[in-house]
Amino acid sequence: MSQYIINELKTKYHDKKIIPFIGAGLSIPFQLKSWSNLIQELKASFLNEAYWPMIDHDLELGEYQSAIENIKKYGGIDDQPIQEKIADCYSRRMVNTDEIVDNNYIDLIKENFRLYLTTNYDRLIEDHVSKINSFSSLTDYTSNIQRLFENQGEKYLFHIHGSVSNPDSIIISSEKYDELYSNEVFDNMMKAFSSSYSFLFLGFSFNDTFVKSLVKNHKKYFKGTHYLLVNAKELDAKQRGELSREYGLRIIEYDATKSSHTKEIRRVLAEITEEITDSDEKTTEQSKDLTYTAIGIDDLINSETHEQNLFYRKLEIANMGEKLCEISKYFYIAAEKFIRTSKKFGLPKEFIDGILAEVFMKYKEKYVEIYDIEGRTSKELLIKIHKNLENINIDRLVNNSNKPTTAESKGFIHVLADDEEKDVWWGSERL
Repeated sequence: MSQYIINELKTKYHDKKIIPFIGAGLSIPFQLKSWSNLIQELKASFLNEAYWPMIDHDLELGEYQSAIENIKKYGGIDDQPIQEKIADCYSRRMVNTDEIVDNNYIDLIKENFRLYLTTNYDRLIEDHVSKINSFSSLTDYTSNIQRLFENQGEKYLFHIHGSVSNPDSIIISSEKYDELYSNEVFDNMMKAFSSSYSFLFLGFSFNDTFVKSLVKNHKKYFKGTHYLLVNAKELDAKQRGELSREYGLRIIEYDATKSSHTKEIRRVLAEITEEITDSDEKTTEQSKDLTYTAIGIDDLINSETHEQNLFYRKLEIANMGEKLCEISKYFYIAAEKFIRTSKKFGLPKEFIDGILAEVFMKYKEKYVEIYDIEGRTSKELLIKIHKNLENINIDRLVNNSNKPTTAESKGFIHVLADDEEKDVWWGSERL
């Protein structure tokens, strides 16, 4: 877990700029039915047995939305009976919050958490956060949005997909999702939240179909930096890269192997919400120095020859010429130093991976366009790549404190070319 990200979140928490975004994982300790078990009950309640294998197939693929749609279609029903069934299943209330159920809702009772969003239909968070103002939908709030930001003495919870307190508000069908996401009030609220705050996703798994849909549908709202707290074994490298690159999410991983999800989430939340120390401020100040990590003239003049590096040999076999090889070497030095400095200051691996992925895709695109289709030379390809990387769009991955310079951006392609596992070449020649 990157201390840089923790300190970043800690600062945002103390500035009251974090919104906990709560998923089904936080309700697991209360033994509510899983979506899979709920759909099995819906299948048995509303479908002829002849259609059960279709629903079982949907569940095997994790296609919960498809299963719901098929139950409606072949059961000849609308949303209402399913909404009421969901309300019956998820209506458990905590009559006494002293009941011994270890959970993370109690860890969210923090002074500087004032706004909460959840995709959960249950009302367990209301039972733990005293006197919270709860809404079954974002569209239920019709007052001035600014009031939410300025009313420091109140806490607000929004069930963005409905709540069991009003079964009719529960969103389950594709058409209802489309209707919700195209609603102007919903649109304005999400834009206001995501532009003014950072979301901290808790209790989510990116393997969940509903969560994938949520992130996809909200992509246009994610203008700031948002965070996903997740068990280290739940995401593979491809998923981490996608979350970082496509949605601008920073990943905070914990290891529940020898512990529990509840305990590990509690530990991270405690660290984020504790008082800022001098050490934290020093680390934060150090991270700001990333603005000034551009390569210096002495680094270039006194650099190694790099003639034995893989990236350099690839330039030579493509007959790039001495001058183009030399400037490419300088770009490589700049980019390589940027990556080392970023790692030193604890920036997440996903941050670098996201940038390199964007560079790699741009290279592949231009290779096909310039070398394969247009039949131009390796030199022309390299010059065009350098030109394109000057303005590569990585704004979703960086901010003003860690944005690479033009030279560093051009050098990333040579860092990739220096990796034997990356298929980066400047023509048909191979070593």
